[in-house]
Amino acid sequence: MAHVNSTDEGRSLALRLLIHYYGDIHQPLHTSDRYTKEEPKGDKGGNDFILKNHYSAPELHAVWDNVIYTYHKNPKRPFTKDSWADFGHTADDLQSRFTFSKSETNTADFAKFRDESYAIAITAYDGLTEGKDQVVPDSYIAKFQPIAQRRVALAAQRLVYGMEQIFGKSSSIEEKFIQ
Repeated sequence: MAHVNSTDEGRSLALRLLIHYYGDIHQPLHTSDRYTKEEPKGDKGGNDFILKNHYSAPELHAVWDNVIYTYHKNPKRPFTKDSWADFGHTADDLQSRFTFSKSETNTADFAKFRDESYAIAITAYDGLTEGKDQVVPDSYIAKFQPIAQRRVALAAQRLVYGMEQIFGKSSSIEEKFIQ
């Protein structure tokens, strides 16, 4: 890789991209565009669907990226032991809310991930009115926040499976990647 200075740096970059791609394919608005008379070329997956800025989410795509306002503060990077532990508690809390079957998690079928996300995306605009003064209604949050949370938890489980296929099983990912 021309953009890295060592094998370890290349592996680190590859792992970050893998994590990013797993997250992106599970975020419904990464799989669709909304085409209207006003947006004949599409709204870029909700990026051009402007809403009232709340928690630094001024458009629909950002609302979904922060899991419908669940996670509106990004952890500081690089991780320290303390910030990694805090991040772990957040992940554990999210994972404890959902149970998945092995058939749901033990797959690397990105077409399946895309199709699941698209099935959600086609309803992701329901109940919203576009505009910089338009707030996301509580009814929308109540309906879609659990769906968004489940998608993140499912992406994490599928990422673990994918990493195990690439790197093998480990008792601790931290041993391999966190210093």
